[in-house]
Amino acid sequence: MTAPAPRWDNEFAHPALFYRGTAEYIAGTVTFVRAGLTAGEPVALAVPGLNLRLILTELGTDAERVRLLDMTRAGRNPGRIIPNVLRAFADAHPCRRVRIVGEHLWTGRTAKEYPACAHHETLISVALAGRPVTLLCPYDADRVGPRTLAEAEANHPRVIDASGERPSTGFGPERLVAAVNRLWGPPAGPGFTFDATNQALAGQFACDHAGRLGLSGDHSELKLIVGELVARSLVHGAGTGALRIWAERGYLVCEVRHSGQISDPLTDRPLADPRRPDGRGLLLVNHLSDLVEQRPCPQGTATRVYLKLPSTDEPLKEPAPAAPRARPPAPPAGPTPLPWQTYEALHAAERFGRYLPQDATADAARPIVASTERRPAEPVLEALTAVEALARVVDRWRARLVRLARTRGAPWTDIGQSLGVSKQAAHERYGRARSRPARRPGQVGPLPPPVQGI
Repeated sequence: MTAPAPRWDNEFAHPALFYRGTAEYIAGTVTFVRAGLTAGEPVALAVPGLNLRLILTELGTDAERVRLLDMTRAGRNPGRIIPNVLRAFADAHPCRRVRIVGEHLWTGRTAKEYPACAHHETLISVALAGRPVTLLCPYDADRVGPRTLAEAEANHPRVIDASGERPSTGFGPERLVAAVNRLWGPPAGPGFTFDATNQALAGQFACDHAGRLGLSGDHSELKLIVGELVARSLVHGAGTGALRIWAERGYLVCEVRHSGQISDPLTDRPLADPRRPDGRGLLLVNHLSDLVEQRPCPQGTATRVYLKLPSTDEPLKEPAPAAPRARPPAPPAGPTPLPWQTYEALHAAERFGRYLPQDATADAARPIVASTERRPAEPVLEALTAVEALARVVDRWRARLVRLARTRGAPWTDIGQSLGVSKQAAHERYGRARSRPARRPGQVGPLPPPVQGI
């Protein structure tokens, strides 16, 4: 195998390496790296960890002059590769030609990630056009299928294999762009239409349904992702948008649609440019998610974010402690979505609650004096009403959850611990309510079941 001919102008060089076996892989990559070191070019290796160790062993002491990146971490989401690996390394050496080995396909990639990797290869030519960069992309010809190799030929103007370097027979990335931008089908799952008045509720809506669909953890990252996508939709989508969430083939899928149109092909792979008010938002979304896709839709633009769901077949890292006594089997984990009244109360508190602490502190530190001016009390009263409504909803849900825990065998000791009170206090408040005498005429009966969803 031979390394691509050196190019000292500003033309972007993007050859593909088709290898079969470890020997051809080492011969192609190490020859490429050493040619760059000999020419005095900064060199970066961004390949999976196992292949990284193979190259380092062959390079020996030359490895000390190479920037090393494990692509299974740096490029787990293909949307991170262009801003965080390729352009970051090129921008770190603005006045020199750089050389990069970037291997974005490996055996651990899922079937859902392969189309995103092909799209990533297409966008590389746009992102690095006119830059003094030589990027070598290895492909294991024994493992990837003929379709993947054909797409690699379409994305790379030149190919290196065991016989040497040759022009690509099927180069034409514009064909792949049209295939990637095909329309999605209609989304499935619960939906939430948002605008500037209720955008704070979109993250809570997504987190509630994510727990029901099997996403573990506190969902703080999901709330950040939804918040950034909703904020962009309000800016680019005429002040409104639609959010949907569902589970699909081992992923939690969160989609946001708005009426804006895609104009920049790199809009979902931005750099952290402080001059762009929304650049860091999408960069954050790509950092927190496993996969991000953006395509046109009949409404305008649709952005889908994928988060891997925990597999039920995975063994536990540590054995679970033995239960002290037999209990009924627990239901599937995941919170129950809150009733719509809770979202409305949270919305009102979000809008007007910020008015309270500032004024309350100032009024407490200032003596009360007679004044002819009356400060508007309506926002404060509305916030007070919202907080009181939210407190009533929380009280009702707390009582329901206590009853549910008791029906599933939870002792009063555990219930009191969850509530932060003693066993006696929990039983005093919730246990005796079930044995109260019959209601007198005119008393209010039990509350009806809450309305689920939005």
